[in-house]
Amino acid sequence: MTDHDLPPLNPTPPGLYRHYKGGWYEVLDTVRCSETLQGMTLYRALYGGWGQWVRPVAMFGETGEFEGRTQARFVRHDPALVPLADLATAQALIAHLRGLAQRHGMNLDAALRAPPPEPATCCGRGCNGCVWEGFYEALHHWRTDALVLLRTETAAPAGSPA
Repeated sequence: MTDHDLPPLNPTPPGLYRHYKGGWYEVLDTVRCSETLQGMTLYRALYGGWGQWVRPVAMFGETGEFEGRTQARFVRHDPALVPLADLATAQALIAHLRGLAQRHGMNLDAALRAPPPEPATCCGRGCNGCVWEGFYEALHHWRTDALVLLRTETAAPAGSPA
């Protein structure tokens, strides 16, 4: 059997996804099981141990009854539009953009600058002008610059095949 004899894959688009339970994940690729030839979504967690996982493509993309409501198991998010309002989301976004850059042979921190450091001085009283507000604002600017750089660096040169 050759690759041309295999059934077509229905790939899961690479990108940033959120699970219905709230965790952030990055789809890396769609691969094939060597035993069943079934398409499998290869993805990594953007929290905890940052493990890599596979799940059948159909299951990854399914909508079902989860936690008492009909909803998608995973929802794809545009990194440019993800609201920056909590630390888990901020960390996932940074990891996703760094990973995307790395897969294109780029060290994002060296090519651009490191993302802003997480605040260590918050008193937790919800102050107006909290250090977290400044962090999320700075991260918004870093994200914008990173996305521009990634689009520029990963775009095909003029005249090359797409």
